[in-house]
Amino acid sequence: MMDFQNIIWEGRWALDSEKARTCAPAANFSFSFEGQSLDLEMEGEARFKVEIDGNELPELLTRERKLYHVAEGLSSGVHTARIWKKTESEYGSVALYSTSPAPTVSQSQSTSAHSQSGISQIEFIGDSYTVGFGNAARDPITGTPFTTTDASQSYGVLTAQKLGASFAINAYSGRGLVQNYMRMAPNWTIPKLYAYTLGGEAPLGSSPLWNFKQFDPQVVCLFVGINDWQGEGPHPEAKAFDSAYADFLDKLREHYTRPQFVLISTEVYPVNYLPERVETVLTQELSRGNRDVSHLFLETPHNAGLDFHPNLQRHQQMAESLYLKIKDISIQKKSI
Repeated sequence: MMDFQNIIWEGRWALDSEKARTCAPAANFSFSFEGQSLDLEMEGEARFKVEIDGNELPELLTRERKLYHVAEGLSSGVHTARIWKKTESEYGSVALYSTSPAPTVSQSQSTSAHSQSGISQIEFIGDSYTVGFGNAARDPITGTPFTTTDASQSYGVLTAQKLGASFAINAYSGRGLVQNYMRMAPNWTIPKLYAYTLGGEAPLGSSPLWNFKQFDPQVVCLFVGINDWQGEGPHPEAKAFDSAYADFLDKLREHYTRPQFVLISTEVYPVNYLPERVETVLTQELSRGNRDVSHLFLETPHNAGLDFHPNLQRHQQMAESLYLKIKDISIQKKSI
């Protein structure tokens, strides 16, 4: 039986007495330990970024359940580890069973303590752009999604770090608001997957529903709709898309206290309807008296990541634009 109380979890995790499971990109866990080496008992196919005392170590690749050797030759004393999930779990999940040495007393969340923006928690909801799909690829055709995705360097993580905020990324490649890319898994769009703790296990019937009391962000960024308009048609009717967007916003308002929503759009190929639709949704929300919404168009030209997704440089630029937008929203709220 594993005692996880001395571990800090970021992103959506399902915890029980035996293990901690996650599917979310950039989900991470951190803890302190005393010793000169570190081993993790894990299961599930994923790539992880390993940081010990703020220094990045060689990448950890996991698959079958076993004890994975993470670090050795450390100095004597107490160290802090942070393990980041770089990859997306389309189906199934990854699990942590134990750490050796065991975690020491719980550490406080350093992000919220150092937030200069007044924003301690932020959420990002989206598709492959928000996952960070293929962002580390050297060009659009070399590598695979598994080998070239680094969610720890996605625009969401980078934005949260700029704000000094804790974050959750709930994003699913190929999924849309009304319909998915090329109508894949038609019953599992973003709003439906979003209700579950483990998006990669929800279609398999093995995910609990998410407890929304665990995370109450001040800002929610929605970058949804790309896959509704990509690929071969038919694409959604404008009214159906707008209505689904409004319904999703209302559901989020039910879950959270009083967040600000940043509705993000970008140019979409081959049907570039997304910016127009998001602007229409914004106008309709304002006409309903909802002043908690704003629209940000992000430039994503000449994407050089895998399958023409944003690469690492583009994610940095996206993060800078989003950070400035959120900072402006925060200033406006303080002035009211």
